[in-house]
Parts: sequence; structure tokens; C-alpha cells
Amino acid sequence: MTITLNATHFTISPIRGNGSMYINGIRTIIGGAVLSAAALAVGAPAAGAGASVPCSGRALVKAIDNAASGATLHLTPGCRYVLNDLTGPLPAIDAPLTIRGGNSTIQRDPAADAFRLFTVNSDFNLDRVKLLGGDARTSPGGFGGAVAVNSGTTNLNRVFIRNNTATFSGGLGGVAGAVVNVSNSNIQNNTATRNGGGAANDGRMTFIDTVVNNNRAGEKGGGIASDGILVVTGSVVNDNTAGTAGGGVANFGPGTASIIRSIVNGNTANNAPGGIDNEGAPGAVTLTRSIVRGNTPTNCAPTFVQGCVH
Repeated sequence: MTITLNATHFTISPIRGNGSMYINGIRTIIGGAVLSAAALAVGAPAAGAGASVPCSGRALVKAIDNAASGATLHLTPGCRYVLNDLTGPLPAIDAPLTIRGGNSTIQRDPAADAFRLFTVNSDFNLDRVKLLGGDARTSPGGFGGAVAVNSGTTNLNRVFIRNNTATFSGGLGGVAGAVVNVSNSNIQNNTATRNGGGAANDGRMTFIDTVVNNNRAGEKGGGIASDGILVVTGSVVNDNTAGTAGGGVANFGPGTASIIRSIVNGNTANNAPGGIDNEGAPGAVTLTRSIVRGNTPTNCAPTFVQGCVH
């Protein structure tokens, strides 16, 4: 299995008995983040028509508010856009928009009132940005601490979603009818008081070459919770925790989950299973050339998952 970041291929060998893996011959403990923030650092934004956004939270709010349908905004490389009670939250994305960063950060000031970072109601592309500190517990729906997708197609590429909070989907959430595609990204250290510590999906959500780790859910789906269509390819879901079940992934009927060439390892829950909680029909969760093991207290339950060591 390979994880591709910035045109660099990291070859990951199968998990060894001591819970470690090797990336290009370098031993990496599954318990730690496989991708770091540094892995998301890139050069200048790709060329193309669009507006440059000065390095301030107020400027970003204004730029989104004034953006024409289909516009592209280029963030200042390396800038930390801080949102606080003076700037308020970002305007909702109500028309197609692309935001390109260059290792830029969008962050809610910890001292500010609680609000999520992005509310998306249209097609949206976000590239090479870190999203930190969103808190959607008092936002409409209480879901998606960093990004809440209500409609359209959202594409997140080389995005680092960390330390966000919500009632559902601490980091990223998509409702029924929405499409969310995540690639070459890291979803880490997010918290949901109920389901979906890292992400929750009611529509269609895909993860490609992405790491989902060290997220927490008060109930189910420490890493990912889904009752829609979930596809996880070439990714790692590890070291997530759930208060009830499904430390790694929780699949609720009538949802389906396809896990392809991926690793679900080292996740924990207070009740079985710690790895994949399949509450759908037999065959609702499929494993293709994937490893599910080392989860506590068990790997997969209650509905049988072919290929999982139960």
C-alpha cells in the first residue's frame, strides 16, 4: 500500500507483530501520527485566476463574503488566519468556491465564542490548509467542527484537520445528499461528544491516502461514523477511541463501508468492538486487501465482516 503526498510515495509494509510499520525503511509506531503537519507543507499556490487574501482573519472573512460564484482565493503561504469574536465565523459557502493555501492555517481563537470554521452549501474545493480549533457544538446542527457540508461536492486535498469539536463529527461532517472527498490529508485529535470523532457521514464520503488518528467520540465511531456510503482507500485509521463501540469505524444501517488497501489498527472502545462496529446488514462492510487487527476489545462486531479477525 502506498500513501502519496506531494508527489512523494511512502511505501508502507504490513503491520508487524510489535504494532509498528515501516515507511521507506523508517520504523513508525502505529500509535503516532503517520502524517505530520510538515508533510502538508508545499510551495506557492498553483497558478490561475483568483484573488490573493492578505494575512488576517478579517481579510479572509471579507474575501469569502465578496467572492463571485466560481472564484478562487489564494491564501498567503504560511499565514495563520485567526478568527475571533471581532471577525466572527467565516461566511457560509453559498456559491462554488476554491480556496488554495500554501501551508496556511485557518484557526478559531481559543478565547473566542464557539463556532465552526466552514459551513458549506455549494461546491467547494480546499487545498493545502490546516483547520484548527473549530467548535460546532452551538452551531446549527451541532456537527462538523471544522467543516460541515450541507449540499454540493466538497473536495479536501492536503488538508490537516486537528483539534476541532462538535456534538457529531468533531472534524468533518456531511449530511444526506452531500458528497465529500478527502485525499492526502490528516484528521487528528478531533472530538465529538456523540458519534464520529474525526468524521461523520450521512451522504457519500471518500478517504484516499489519508490518516484518521487519535480522534475521540463519546459514543460510537471514534475515527469515522457513517450511515451513508463510505469508501476508505489507501488510508490508515488508528488510535481512535469511542466511549461505546467502534473505536475505528462505526457503520450504521442502511449505510455501507468499503475499506480498500487500508489499515484499521490500535483503536479502542469501552465495549466490543474496538475496530469496526458494523450495525448494518451482512456484507454492508467489505474489506479488500486491508488489515483490521490490534483493536481493543475486539476487531469487528456485531454483524460479521468477511476478512476481519473477529
